[in-house]
Amino acid sequence: MPPRIRPGAAVVAALVLGGCGSERRAEAAPADAPPATPAAAAPAPEILTVTASDYKFDAPDQIPAGLVTVRLTNRGPSPHHVQLLRLGEGKTAADFQAAVQKGTMPTWVMPAGGPNPPEVGGTSEVRMPLEAGEYVMVCFIPDTAGVPHMAHGMVRPLRVTAATETAASTADTTADVELTLVDYDFKLSAPLTPGHHVVRVVNAAKQPHELVFVRLAPNKSPMDFARWGEHQVGPAPGTLHGGISGIMPGTVAYVPVDLSAGDYALLCFVPDMKDGKAHYVHGMSKKIKIG
Repeated sequence: MPPRIRPGAAVVAALVLGGCGSERRAEAAPADAPPATPAAAAPAPEILTVTASDYKFDAPDQIPAGLVTVRLTNRGPSPHHVQLLRLGEGKTAADFQAAVQKGTMPTWVMPAGGPNPPEVGGTSEVRMPLEAGEYVMVCFIPDTAGVPHMAHGMVRPLRVTAATETAASTADTTADVELTLVDYDFKLSAPLTPGHHVVRVVNAAKQPHELVFVRLAPNKSPMDFARWGEHQVGPAPGTLHGGISGIMPGTVAYVPVDLSAGDYALLCFVPDMKDGKAHYVHGMSKKIKIG
């Protein structure tokens, strides 16, 4: 959600650069043929369950590569999200923490998505591809003094192991609407309506972006919530409904969301690769009406 560590332009640039067979007529089996082996049940998709609280993540240490459902429950009392960062070859969580303690985001990390925050006590999730490698999950959301939760120790390593035959390829990827991330806008393939949706999110831009769903309070604007998110002082001008944390260009992910009628904001807080300002400052802040 709110402000990510502001890397310099070179660091953000490094994040960015970094069959059918023929038909055959069925034939009867010979009378003495052995009985057919029953088909194996389809494997369940991989689910990474994360519980967040001030200031830690409870989660498994590893999960197989593939299309993974990452499910976040926020116990609070502060808002939290999961931003997965894939580490460079040979790098560890200790290397990452040593680097950020110097005040900069290392060039050898890549944003790899994760659920953006639900309301405290709520749950949000995303279905997204994870490649084998070493990762850290972090929370970049700041406290009321503007200090990211990561600086309070909200960092946890995650190892994504080689995919298995039963890995997450069976996860449901049925979507009823597509949302495309571009510089600097959100483009919906169709209007969202009240009820349950699975949103196919595609980053078609040239730099990382995210999606934050916010149901706005009466007479509030997306910018009201964006400014509140920087320090979270006073009543929130809206409620949080998940989304997906920063993803690289070309990434496709799926975001299940339940929406009621009202005015919503779509926001991106990722810092720009040119000037380091949050993308909502560049106009990636959109108001939509549902119902």
